Amino acid sequence: MLIDNHLFVSFYKRANSILNRTLNRLEQQDLTVHIHYWGFMPRHYDNTEHKHSFFEACYVLTGSGSYIEDATEFPLQPGTMFLSRPGVQHRIRSKEGLSLCYVAFELDETAHNELYAAAFRLLAKQGIPVLQEGQLQAPGLLWLSLLSQFHSVDKTYSPHVLNSIATSLILSIAAAHGPGFYQEPSGTEVHDEGTSMFHQAELFIKDNLNEPLSLERVAGHLHITTRHLTRLFRKYGHQSFVHYVQEQRVQKAKHLLLHTDRQIKEIAVFCGFESVHYFTRVFTSKLGVTPARFRRSQFSEGRYDSEL
Repeated sequence: MLIDNHLFVSFYKRANSILNRTLNRLEQQDLTVHIHYWGFMPRHYDNTEHKHSFFEACYVLTGSGSYIEDATEFPLQPGTMFLSRPGVQHRIRSKEGLSLCYVAFELDETAHNELYAAAFRLLAKQGIPVLQEGQLQAPGLLWLSLLSQFHSVDKTYSPHVLNSIATSLILSIAAAHGPGFYQEPSGTEVHDEGTSMFHQAELFIKDNLNEPLSLERVAGHLHITTRHLTRLFRKYGHQSFVHYVQEQRVQKAKHLLLHTDRQIKEIAVFCGFESVHYFTRVFTSKLGVTPARFRRSQFSEGRYDSEL
């Protein structure tokens, strides 16, 4: 299937703007998915090696390049689907520029059944990073369907239709890259005490982001040692305790920048940063853009150009 990139470029800004403002949470029976951001980028070149605490799924519309995960390099071409899993180092390279669709997401651990939870855990551990010829697979077709909803500024869109397509897209990504939703979870995984303890730590951190959150304080709340808590974050969070807390503070700040008119100084304090300067430094290091520019770009242009 040949794709005219010039045709889709005009859709990108509108898709970015609407989806990032309105589609941050997908819900259906027994399943809730939190969306960190949507992205439609007409030209993506190189980026630096990095990792996330969540999934980021990408689909190549046009262009060529490579996706590097740890020490393995995969070719990218039109129709390629690739998935960055939590805690896995990766980067993108492209000399001519890639036209990409992408979405960052994670399962809401407080609203799911065990079947979905087990499938997403296996996806994080065993997910296939790159799939070729995705234009004929469900995720590729759903990406095009989602983009088609924004082909005209005069066309009204249905929130229910967008939600339905987006939910189907996330589930199809999980099914294409992972084992799907039909495997019985093992008894060891379901009843693993460490999983429950880590989940309690996550909830405590998310509920207290506006306060100081040291390793000692969270470990004390759970009545475990700091060494044990450090191991839990390495095993189940695929990252350090400090990185996880910073990630959650930045995610909360992103939400406030997009959905409130609070001043940046107020957001920094509310999200537990010691100062505006430190907030700006951490936010910029993780997203490559300052909080002020992130707010402006999301409302005016969306995540439009890789120069952001």
